Amino acid sequence: MDVMRATLPVLLALSVLHASPALAQDPAKKASKKTGAEAPKAEKVVPKDPENVRGISPYEEMLAKGKARAKDKDWAGAAAAFEEAVAANPDEARGYLLLAQAKRDADVIAIVEKGRTKKGSEATEARLLFVRAELLERKASLTPVNATGADFGDMLKTVWDTSKQAWTTYTAYVSTNPRAPDYRGSAEARRKAIAEREEREQNYSVVRLKRDNK
Repeated sequence: MDVMRATLPVLLALSVLHASPALAQDPAKKASKKTGAEAPKAEKVVPKDPENVRGISPYEEMLAKGKARAKDKDWAGAAAAFEEAVAANPDEARGYLLLAQAKRDADVIAIVEKGRTKKGSEATEARLLFVRAELLERKASLTPVNATGADFGDMLKTVWDTSKQAWTTYTAYVSTNPRAPDYRGSAEARRKAIAEREEREQNYSVVRLKRDNK
């Protein structure tokens, strides 16, 4: 009887623990539930594959790195990453497109033109043509027309013709390549804006010439 009295509390305790699993939990786990803290998750490892089939290739990894920096508006860092990508795979057009968009300086047009000579999808080629047209239009807008009278109109036409032709080239490419992103509406709007600017500048040159000859 004494032995039973001694073991009864132990048996009761074990029965309570068995019936209530929550009471048998590890104190650390119990505390983590109270505080809301979670055990650290293992970092996901992205498999690597030079062919970019079973995992990410070094080239795609460089592009992803550059895109992440561009998203943070770290243009210098993005350009550096895309330059690495172009050096690693100089025959792939996408690296040139992304590099051109990141650099935003005088070398951009040359980068785009080089990218157009490389292999790429219809979407990449269309985007290269679109960026090229934008850049040529920007360049034309910053080019001073140092002429007067009849010469002014001729020079003005020369300055803007390249950018207008660039938008036409983009439109023609998209028209014959159904997989290319189609922004023909934007291209047409840009050509119209260029024509209106040419007309304004031409009219202003006539007014300025009359004023200067008074």
